Order: sequence, then structure tokens, then C-alpha cells
Amino acid sequence: MEKIDIAATARTPLLSFDPATGQFLLEGESYPEDTKKFYDTPLSHVYSFLEESVPSKAVFSFKLKYFNSSSAKVLMDLFLAIEESASRGNPFKIEWHYASDDDNMQELGEEFAEELDKAEFEMVAF
Repeated sequence: MEKIDIAATARTPLLSFDPATGQFLLEGESYPEDTKKFYDTPLSHVYSFLEESVPSKAVFSFKLKYFNSSSAKVLMDLFLAIEESASRGNPFKIEWHYASDDDNMQELGEEFAEELDKAEFEMVAF
């Protein structure tokens, strides 16, 4: 499985995933014209990774400033796939980064965290 690096644009986030290290980063704003088209190919590789046995803790970092409802659906689906893999014993950590003065992003992170049991979810204020 190859490393994925997609540069950010005005409407799409930076998306980086290195399966060799288990490091995933989604950073910026997410309101693409076609959410499915933007996320389908890179996340198909991430979902394949989640199906495998993960030897060391994988870290999924989310540093989003804004995302629309279709991106929220993609995020929830990804969190649930991480949770499913974690329930099989794979070690995962999700880091939800948000500006300390951004109550909305904090609340969204807390709502996502409530849906997870097995994957570690850390709220990171900056």
C-alpha cells in the first residue's frame, strides 16, 4: 500500500496517509464540490488498511477548521470503520484538534467521540 499525499485547496483539506507508520492527517477545510469523488479513492486505501492487523498504534489526526454535512458523513463513516478495527484489537488513537475559542468544532469532536468505545479519542485544543 502506497503513501497518499493530497495537497489542500480552498475547498478541500490536506489528506496524508502513510500506511507504513500508521499516520493519517486531515487538515484544513472540507467542502468539496463532489465529496464522494474527493474522498472515495484515498479513503478506500485507508479502509483497506483498517481491515488488516495493525502492529503498532495508528494515529488519525483531524485538524479541520470547517466541514460541510457531506464531509461530516464521511468523517463519521471513517470513525466507525476505525472503531470496528479497534474492536478487533487493533490499537488506534484519534486526535481531534480544534482552536480553543471554537466551540462549534469542540462540540463536533465531542459528538464524534461519544460514538466510539474502543478507539482512543483525544480532544486537543490549541
